[in-house]
Amino acid sequence: MNFWFRCGEELVPGVAYLPAGAEEPMPLVLIQHPGMGSKEDYWVSEVGQRWAKRGWVCAGLDAPLHGERQTHDPMALFRQPERYEAVRAQFAAEVARMLELLPGALPIDTERLGYVGYSLGSMIGLAAVARSGRFRAAAFCLVGEGGLAGSAAGPDSDAAKLGGVAVRIVGKLNDELIPRERTEALFAALPGDKDLQWLPGGHFEIGPDVVRLAEEWMAAKL
Repeated sequence: MNFWFRCGEELVPGVAYLPAGAEEPMPLVLIQHPGMGSKEDYWVSEVGQRWAKRGWVCAGLDAPLHGERQTHDPMALFRQPERYEAVRAQFAAEVARMLELLPGALPIDTERLGYVGYSLGSMIGLAAVARSGRFRAAAFCLVGEGGLAGSAAGPDSDAAKLGGVAVRIVGKLNDELIPRERTEALFAALPGDKDLQWLPGGHFEIGPDVVRLAEEWMAAKL
């Protein structure tokens, strides 16, 4: 099912996949697409449909400037680093608003919330999960400190606020965009239950191996 909600000045488009015949409250897994993509991508649509068969409500949002957003300009996120914090704050507010609305419409167990992000979905997802304070588990794939993800250290670090979230970081050994030391710095800054997994390949090789590690973490921690 497709849904839309307003948050501030933005109309936020989303999609949700439910297990067949779902009536009792179930875990919710929010799946966020990589840069240049949308909620219609394989990583959200096909994976969400498959995970729904596990008994999870799966949802995805079009990230700011992506998909069916009123303003569609994905590259703007990377051309304007001065807007990074504003984008993080915007997406965090949108996720918080979604979590206020969806449980009233769908059978969601609000004590079992998970987040899976790929690249951009992890960069902006770190802040959304940390600032929400409601997620139990997260799998951040292909991400490291700095840039759109923000600093891993210091008083403004979102990573430091993830103590109550079981976090898995999935990195690629030959990532062309995110140096290994940045992924390791992010992992080191996480204060709670955490796990770091490395896979072969480059940043743009988001395949079944990445999806499998995220799925395993959700199954174990939700």
